[in-house]
Amino acid sequence: MPAIRTKGRAAVLVTAAAALTLCTFAGSPAQAAAPSATPSATPSARSATSGIPALVDPATDLGRHAPGPQLTWFDSIYFTGSVKANGQEFGLQVHTRILPNRDEAAYRWTFSVINKTTGWYKDYDAMVEPEDYRWSQGKLDIKAPGLSWTGDSVRQSVQVETPWGALDVQLVPTGPAMNYASTGVFHLADGVPNYEFALPEMRTSGTLVVDGKKHQVSGTSWLDRQWGEMPRSLTRWTWMNLSMPNGDKIAIWDTVGAESKDSWATVLHPDGSYEVVDVEPLAQGASRPWTSPATGQRYPTRWRIRIPALRAELDVRVTGNPDQEIQTPDGSGYLEATAAFTGKYDGRRVRGENYVEMTGEWTS
Repeated sequence: MPAIRTKGRAAVLVTAAAALTLCTFAGSPAQAAAPSATPSATPSARSATSGIPALVDPATDLGRHAPGPQLTWFDSIYFTGSVKANGQEFGLQVHTRILPNRDEAAYRWTFSVINKTTGWYKDYDAMVEPEDYRWSQGKLDIKAPGLSWTGDSVRQSVQVETPWGALDVQLVPTGPAMNYASTGVFHLADGVPNYEFALPEMRTSGTLVVDGKKHQVSGTSWLDRQWGEMPRSLTRWTWMNLSMPNGDKIAIWDTVGAESKDSWATVLHPDGSYEVVDVEPLAQGASRPWTSPATGQRYPTRWRIRIPALRAELDVRVTGNPDQEIQTPDGSGYLEATAAFTGKYDGRRVRGENYVEMTGEWTS
C-alpha cells in the first residue's frame, strides 16, 4: 500500500488530521460538516492512497457543502492555468467563493488573465446577489451572471463572460487527486480545521477572448477545492503549487496566525504515496517587494524556498508583471500571480511554472 511519510513539525498536521478523522467517524459535532469519504470510482481523478482514511472525495465534494454556523464559513473552488496560443503564453485564474452566513459580499467570482509574453494583465471581480447564484450540493453545478462551471471529477466545463474578455475551456484530469496533508483536512491557522483537495494536473483546451481577439488555447491547469471556517486570527498566507519534472506535485502553505506560524508542503508522488514535510518559513527567503498602487499593500516577488526533507532549494519569481493584484470589496487586495521556479529538487536541477497566492500584511 502506498505510504505517507512525515518529516519534522509537519507531522503534527497529519496527527491532527488523523484525530479529526477519528472524531468525525465517532459522531462528534464535526460530523455534520464532514464530506463523504466514499472512494471515487473514477480512475482519472481517484484519490491517492495514504493509509489514513481520506475525509475528502473528488467524486462528491466538488459540490457545495451545508455551511457550518461560523460567520466566516466558506466554500471555494479555483483553478489556475498555463496555456499557449499563437506563440504567446497566458496565465489564467478563475475563482468563485461563497460566505453564506454573511450579509455583504457573500457571493463572488473572479477572473484574471496575464499575457506572460507581453506583460498585459487584466482582472474582473463580480459580486453576485444570493438569488442570482447557484452552486448545487453534491455536484459541480455553478451558475451566476457571467459564470458557468459544471462537470465532475472526469471532465469540467468553465465559461466566463466579462466586459473585456471571455473564456470557454474544458478541464480534464490526467492524474490522481491530491488530498492536502494526505487526508484532506488540516489546521489552516490557530487550530481551525480546513478541508482541501486538488486536481493538480488537468488538460486544458478551448477559447480565450481578450480585447476582442480570440485565441485557441491549450495547456494545463491546477484545480483546488477548499471549504470550512476561515480563521479570523489569520494574519497572512502564501500558497504555491509546484509540478516537478519527475511527476511529483507539491502544494505549499505558509500561514501566520495570532498564535501559530506554519510552513509546510504536501507532496503527491506518481505512485500515489504522500510526504508531508516542513518548509523553511517563506519570509526568510522573500525579497524584491512590490507595493500595489491601488491598495498600498506590499508583496514579495522573489523567494528562495528550502525544503530540507526533499533536498530542495528553489528560486521562485513572479512572471509577466508584478501588478496581478485582485482588489476586494473592503478596499484591500490579494495577489494571484504567475510565477516560475528554478533550482534543485532531490539533488537534481529542475525548472517549471507555477502560481503564487498571497494575502495579508507583508511589511515584516
